[in-house]
Formats: sequence, structure tokens, C-alpha cells
Amino acid sequence: MQPTFVVMTDLSRSAEAALTYTTRLAQRLDGRLVLLHVFLDPVLEPEISMVAAPILVASRQEIMTNMVQRASTLPVPADTEVVVDVLSTALANVVQQHHPLLLALGREEPDNVLDRLVGNRALPILQDAHHPLLVVPESWHDTELPQRIVVATDAHPFTLSAPSLELEELFKALQPTTTVVHVTSGSGPSQAEVGLASVQRTGLFGSLSSNSLYEVCEEAPADGILHAASELQAQLIVMLARPHTFLGGLFHRSITAQILRRSPVPVLVLPTNK
Repeated sequence: MQPTFVVMTDLSRSAEAALTYTTRLAQRLDGRLVLLHVFLDPVLEPEISMVAAPILVASRQEIMTNMVQRASTLPVPADTEVVVDVLSTALANVVQQHHPLLLALGREEPDNVLDRLVGNRALPILQDAHHPLLVVPESWHDTELPQRIVVATDAHPFTLSAPSLELEELFKALQPTTTVVHVTSGSGPSQAEVGLASVQRTGLFGSLSSNSLYEVCEEAPADGILHAASELQAQLIVMLARPHTFLGGLFHRSITAQILRRSPVPVLVLPTNK
């Protein structure tokens, strides 16, 4: 089956950044794209609809015409879909139909309302679609596919979900240099080896050793991860989304959500089983 990547688009600059980045990933695997636009119900999802108001005034036909036109210019096969539904239902349907390797969306420049929007859109993707999520900042213009990545871990072991493990082919194609980052906010014995061992067991990131471990001490987790990513000149941050963080408010306070809002580089979120 041809690898499929779903890009959520609202015809904005941030969506274009996600589309450009994901197109390069699809090219590497001789894959295809699905461009998905969801007309959000302003009653069921008022905060998101408020932000997207300029898009909602356009007709579905206008949006479809623009999306088809954009898809025709891409260097890989691309389908377009415009649906009217709540976001979680639309995502569940597209996942069932296309079985994508990942879903991608863009992140606009920081703003209090837009910061919340990223979390509101990310939660149903991770909670209901149970698929890896790629978030690309609007300001990311690097044309190189990621060759230096960091995987952020904590002191608890994990196993990846089945959809996350499906990314093995993509990582084999990219062959990036991977560094496992562990942040401790206080003193005490290091638990970094726990995270390293879990990352090694996934089999996604090639051969890793103790030299692949980068520890940051006495920093808040999100700050430490971003500090490490900057020091290592990472082009991609990989975060883990555990099932217990999918409880609305808990997700919005999570380290993963903070990284999604603040990272200057693309972020790939991988759902775990525990």
C-alpha cells in the first residue's frame, strides 16, 4: 500500500508550511497526500471556529477549488477532502478510510488564542485518531529533511502504539542522528537510562548507545527539552503522548502541549500504550 500522509489545511500560511514539509516526507517514501479541510461547527467548537472565522465565510466549493488547484501543483499524488463535521469525527473517518502514517498541521506564530487552538486541535487527533501528529511552525523554512532529531523521555518506561511503530519505514528512509533527551528539574539519581532503554526497544531510531543520551539538569522539563534541541541543532523534536494525558485539561498542562506551542522546530508526537 502506498504510504499516505494527511495534512489538515485551512488555506493559511501555517497550513502551507505543514503541507510543504509533509510533501517532502511523502516524496522520500514515494507516498501520497490527502489534503483535509474541516468546516468546524461554531456551536460545537466555538473557540476554534472563532479563530477560523475568515475561512468559514468562504463556500465549500471555493475552498475545494483552491485545494484541488494546490494539489495539482504538488510533486506527489494528492487527494482533497472538504467535510462539515466536528473535528474528532472527521479525523476518525479520514483515518479509517486512508490509514495514514501520520497527520500534519501547521502552527501559527505565537498568540494566546492561537496557542490554545494548537492544543484544541492536537487533542482530538491524539485522543480519537490515535495516530502520530506532526506540527510544523509557520516560520519553519528549512528545506532539508530532518537529519538531527531529539526524542524527549521521562523517568517512566513506555511502549509505542501500533500506529506509531508504523513510522519505522519513514525513519529508515531518513536515517537521522538521534539523541535521547532527559530533563531533571532537581537533584537525585539519574533516571535517564530508563528513557534511553525504552527508545532503544522501539526499534525506530537505529542503533543507540549511552553516547546517544543528553541530560539536562535543574531545568523545567519543557525549557530543558527546548534548550537541548537548540544545543544539538535539532531539526525535529519527538514527543510522547501517554494515554493518561488525553484528559482534556491534563493534556493542555502537559509538557507535550507546551512543546507544541513553543518549539521553533517541527514536533512529531507519538502516542504510546502506557
